[in-house]
Amino acid sequence: MCSTTLIRLGGLAAILAGILRAVNSFLPTDASGGAIAMLYLLTDLFILFGIFGMYGFQHQECGLWGFFGFLLATIGIVIIRTGTLSGVSLYSIGALTFSVGLSLFAVGSWRARKLPKWISSFWLISVIVGVVGYFVAGFSLLFAISGVIFGIAFAGAGLKIRSAVGREKNSN
Repeated sequence: MCSTTLIRLGGLAAILAGILRAVNSFLPTDASGGAIAMLYLLTDLFILFGIFGMYGFQHQECGLWGFFGFLLATIGIVIIRTGTLSGVSLYSIGALTFSVGLSLFAVGSWRARKLPKWISSFWLISVIVGVVGYFVAGFSLLFAISGVIFGIAFAGAGLKIRSAVGREKNSN
């Protein structure tokens, strides 16, 4: 399988991740089993493959900011999926790691100029709104809004990647 196909599949994963993350924003977060937990797992896997596709799409242009963002976002998803360690939930650590990674990746993407600037802006807004919604009592609705903003940007990035890589493939 060629890198173009893998990047396009990463774009598709980003679209699916964005849609699922937006939908997940309105589901209970304390699901430990069943269909909702499977939906969260699927969403995280699509986010992981989506970020691989996004990085592959712009890895040369996004520089160290993008690389370190990609690396931290990937590590963050892995930590989130680890669940608990010795009875301690790792979600907050994973979410923080992912958020820092996504912010750095947004800066790298902004500098790469291969994705529309609104996508990087939405990622940064999503992180800020999500942190407030997660940590400030009474603002939990912001956490859901953050997920929708993130989902829109992630799906938008996937659509852009699929259309751009599709044009490159057809012109060769």
